Amino acid sequence: MTVTSLSATGPAPAHDSRIGHSLVVGAAGFAWCSLALGLATTGAINTAGSSMILSGTFFYGGLVQLVSGFFALASGATFVAAFLTAYGAFWLGYTAIQVYVAPHIVASVMASGAGTGASAQALGAQAGHDVAQALGMFLIAWLVVTVIFTVASLGTNAVTVLAFVLLDVTIVLLMTAYLGASNAGAPNNGALHAAGWTEIILAAVAFYIVLAELANETLRRAVFPLFPLARAA
Repeated sequence: MTVTSLSATGPAPAHDSRIGHSLVVGAAGFAWCSLALGLATTGAINTAGSSMILSGTFFYGGLVQLVSGFFALASGATFVAAFLTAYGAFWLGYTAIQVYVAPHIVASVMASGAGTGASAQALGAQAGHDVAQALGMFLIAWLVVTVIFTVASLGTNAVTVLAFVLLDVTIVLLMTAYLGASNAGAPNNGALHAAGWTEIILAAVAFYIVLAELANETLRRAVFPLFPLARAA
C-alpha cells in the first residue's frame, strides 16, 4: 500500500510551525505493514505467524498513520495528509476484516446452510468463496483511490511515483487472486504469490523513502536522492 513525499527537491524544508515532518512517521508504518503482509502472502510466514501481524496493522499501520495524517493536515501538507489518513483507515479496515468481518461471513454461511442438508465441507467452500469475492470487491474501491493518488504523485518525485505504481500493481494482482478464487474458496495461487512479491518490493521502496526523508533532513543535504519531477515555483 504507498509512501509519498512532498519534499521533491531534496532535504525537507523547515516548517514555520512546530509540527514535525509527519510523512516519515506514518510512511514507516505503511512500509512495515507492506513488508509483513507481503511475507505472509508469499507464504514466508505460516498462518499462526501471519495472525501476529494484525497487531502491527492496527497500531502501526492504522493508528499511527492516521494520527500522522492529521498532523500533516494541520501543517498544510494536503497530499501527504490525504495519503496517510486514507491508508491509515485502510489498515484499520484490513484488521477489522480479518478479525471480525471474514469470520462473520463464514459463520453466517455455515448457519444459513445448517438446515439444508449441505455438508460442512460444501458450506466451508461456499464461505471461503464468499469471503474471497468480498475481498476482491473491497479492493476494487481501493484501486480507484490509489489511481487518484498515483496521478497526483506525478508532482512529487520519481521514487514516490514508483511506490504508487507498485501499489496499483499489487492491488490488481490481489483482485485477480480473490475474484478468480476457485469454487472451494482458494484464491488464484499464482496471482496471490505475485502480489506478495510485488508488495515486498513496494515495502523496500517505501522504506527507502523513509530513509531518504529522515537522512536528508538530519544531514541537511540530499544524501539519498528522490529524483524530483516538479520544482516549486
